[in-house]
Amino acid sequence: MTTTPPRPVVVGHDGTYASSGALRYALAEARRSDAPLRIVHAMPLQTSAFLDLPVLAEELDAERQQVEATVRSEVARLADDVEVQVVTCHGAPASVLLGAAEDARLLVIGREHRTGLRRLLGGATTEDVAAHAGAPLVVVPEGWRDDQVPRQRVVVALKAPTHSTELLGAAFRRAEQSGAALRVVHAWEPDDRVVGHRPDGWTPQVLLVERAVAAIDDLLGPWRRAFPGVVVNVEVHVADPRTDLLEESAAADLVVLLRGEAPVLGPHLGGVLRPVLHAADCPVLLVPATKAELPPLDLELEHAGTLLR
Repeated sequence: MTTTPPRPVVVGHDGTYASSGALRYALAEARRSDAPLRIVHAMPLQTSAFLDLPVLAEELDAERQQVEATVRSEVARLADDVEVQVVTCHGAPASVLLGAAEDARLLVIGREHRTGLRRLLGGATTEDVAAHAGAPLVVVPEGWRDDQVPRQRVVVALKAPTHSTELLGAAFRRAEQSGAALRVVHAWEPDDRVVGHRPDGWTPQVLLVERAVAAIDDLLGPWRRAFPGVVVNVEVHVADPRTDLLEESAAADLVVLLRGEAPVLGPHLGGVLRPVLHAADCPVLLVPATKAELPPLDLELEHAGTLLR
């Protein structure tokens, strides 16, 4: 009887301090899930007709060996109880990472800090990977450490009932695994057509918030029953979702977001995902939506649309 090998946790490592937080996070995930760890290092290569290719090949191989030795040394110092594979490939970082993570249970990358011309020429690795990764993706801020005091909170950003099964499933499991409370957040900017001032000066904002909270509570009912040990609270805010989530991240161990269907070409994350990935105060878990939406837990399939209905 053959057994299927466990899917690996894959982490990108560029050989700099910025990748150390991502490596620590990936090691913790591999240890927790008893999975192997695959460390991927991309080596961009731009050739020229004036280069001596045989000599260049020897130099590149020496660089590869040095990178692998450095990474293995760091891993041995951090943890010697995880099966580790180091992969170095020539190519654009985003393409290399996506190719190496096709069989991954989780892909982990460090937050990108390139700006200006360097980012324009080299591409936006974080956004490219986030937009196209088939596996759940965690983006880890620089300097993240696994020994820091936990905040005991997982934040999940709920935009609508659509694809809530994938999103809430990931969030509840993370909260249960870490023993953290789950904070379900829904935010939207006020629409003058709906909450604009009436002739009598009355704005039904409070009423809209109450209805949204009630709708979310109904959606969460089956999940609360399935995960009785997870403490859950709901926060509905009439505010800019980007600002709201960044503020929420300052008191969280993890922010969980849904990524819609990947674009055919280039990164396209939308106005909320992009700033949160680049500026959140904690790691961000991006859950890709399935092509065929899963039915909500123990409920009939929800119709697509907003929570305010």
